[in-house]
Amino acid sequence: MTTSALRTSLKGYVLLGLAVLTCPCHLPILLALLAGSGLAGIVARHFGLVFGALAAVFVGSLLLGLRALRSTQVHEKGARTPERDAAP
Repeated sequence: MTTSALRTSLKGYVLLGLAVLTCPCHLPILLALLAGSGLAGIVARHFGLVFGALAAVFVGSLLLGLRALRSTQVHEKGARTPERDAAP
């Protein structure tokens, strides 16, 4: 595995880890962990805004992470990609 492929693979795993952490379904768990703090009050007061922001980060990091891992697998196998097949 080349250095750039290793970086791309690591980037994909980090982005997928971020997707797991920012999944909006974990928001009630986050509120329970932050119970009693000022941050929990802010999150509870602006639940819709926080939910939307977490959903956007979740979808973005999930798509980018999957794309990074898929491109690493394609380059490892030496498969032809549309970029390679395109005429110059």
